[in-house]
Amino acid sequence: MEFNENSRKSYMPIEPDIHEQLNWDYDLIVSCLEYIRNEIPHILKIDSDKVEVFLVSFYNFLGQHYPAIGIRNKPDLKENIELDFFEIEEKVENWLTNLGIENLKQKAKDIKVIDWKTLEILKEYPKF
Repeated sequence: MEFNENSRKSYMPIEPDIHEQLNWDYDLIVSCLEYIRNEIPHILKIDSDKVEVFLVSFYNFLGQHYPAIGIRNKPDLKENIELDFFEIEEKVENWLTNLGIENLKQKAKDIKVIDWKTLEILKEYPKF
């Protein structure tokens, strides 16, 4: 994924397939995504100093908003990291399958994070 000055706020969405398994409880989904967000550099084997990983209020073609994760190169990098959507999706889904949804909920239970309504207003969390 390439970025330039005009696309500073562009990002690649990461949309783990957890919404239905979590009964569309957006606050729980945000907590689980926050846990996943913190694990993304390990899952993708990327240096965390080279990417920004954050929660986003994403939307589909119908304009419906829902929580997801965003990833982009840090703006001060001399060389961009190539981020491949399909590779990221596959690695995250495999990691989630190995972890299991119940373990994900357990790990996310005590995470301090904003709620869905706040994320919907902020659009990105944390702000970089």
